[in-house]
Formats: sequence, structure tokens, C-alpha cells
Amino acid sequence: MPPFNFNSLNDEEKFALFYGIMLGDGCLSYYKTKEEVNRFTIAITGGTDDKNLFEKIIIPTLAMLGRKSSSIKNKKDCNGIELNFPNKIIFDKVKFYGFPVGKKGPNINIPKHFYDKKLVKYVVAGFMATDGSLVLTKNPNKYYPRIEANGISKPLIEQVHAFLISIGMNGAFYLAKRKNPNSSYNVQQQYRFQFNGMKNLLLFHDLIGFANPKYEEKFINFLNYEEEYKKSIFNIPTQK
Repeated sequence: MPPFNFNSLNDEEKFALFYGIMLGDGCLSYYKTKEEVNRFTIAITGGTDDKNLFEKIIIPTLAMLGRKSSSIKNKKDCNGIELNFPNKIIFDKVKFYGFPVGKKGPNINIPKHFYDKKLVKYVVAGFMATDGSLVLTKNPNKYYPRIEANGISKPLIEQVHAFLISIGMNGAFYLAKRKNPNSSYNVQQQYRFQFNGMKNLLLFHDLIGFANPKYEEKFINFLNYEEEYKKSIFNIPTQK
């Protein structure tokens, strides 16, 4: 089971991966400067543990799209990182496929173009690298894996869920519970999918892949844990 191989992708596949990353943690914005100059900017945010994703996937993709130099900035206010830069060529290319300018809102989706070109796999990989996660839950004394994601766009979450179902995974789609339904900062409904268990984990790794290196590392660590756990169970003598 080799890890996700970014360098083996062609330019169309890399852009589809980038589009998925934008659906997760990206933003397009447009404004005029005081000098009445139009500014077309792209922003991508992440946690400090996403630095390898930025360095190994996002920045090389931007270089392929014509942005030769990109520097990661620290966001001290939220312990995160970001890329934020003006580039009309990349802005227009992402916008061309229907990506909204400004707040993404609850209706973003995977455009038909990526279905027609059979590139949905890479869009899903990019989205899962940002808004998805690999979670390990202890129940009651053993860790179990879970592939999941949530967001405010029902169409997008449904599309990703449906694609994962189409490759043989088995999981549920449902409304996400709000942490604090009375909070003024939590007013939009969120949607969620969840795929539990080792079979789903292995299918995802083999057929989609963890584009975010932090999840690939977590995957390898879990396989090592699983092997050690089985050894420990095997060595326990049966009770008479």
C-alpha cells in the first residue's frame, strides 16, 4: 500500500487535487486598492500541522499553475498557517469552474467538469486533505479508525459521501450536531459523513489516498498499533 504519490499525477489531476483543497480551506477574494487597482487574491489556510501539505502539495501545484514563489505565513491569532497572494491567472482558472468569490456559503459543489474528465477522485483527495480527517476512537480498550468530514454545504458533503460509497466504502451521511445551538457564532447547519472500521480505512487509502502527509503518518502508526495489538492478544493465554 504505497502512500499518495503527488509526483505521479499529471497536470489535470494536480489541478483537480488543488480544486478540492480550495473547496476545503481555500478562498477567492476581489477588491480595489486605494489607487483603484483591481486585486484578485487566493487564500488557503490550515493548521500548523498542515505545513507538509503546503510544502509538498500546494506550493508545487501553484508553481505548476504559474506562481513560482509562495511563502507560508504564520497566523498567530489562531495558531495556524496560510498562503495569501494576488494572482489573476490562478484566480480566473479556479473561478471558471464555478468557485465563488468571497464566502463560499452552503451551496459549493464538485463541478460537472471533474465528473466528465473522471477527476473526482482527486477533488475528493484534496477536500479530504483539508476538511476531512482520520480519527482514532478508543472503544472500550482498543482504538478503531474512522474516516469523516463535515461542512455547511450539503451538496458537497453528499457528493463526497456518494463517491466514497461508489468505490465500495460503507458509511452514513447525516446532519451534524451543533456543539452549542444557542451560540450566535454557530448559526449554519452542518452536514457530516462517517466511515468506520479497518475495511473502509484500507479502501480509502488504496483507492483515494491521504494527500495530507499528517494523515498518512497517522495511518502508518495505526497499522503498527494494530499489528502490536494483535500480537498482544495472541499471546494472552485462554481462560479455562
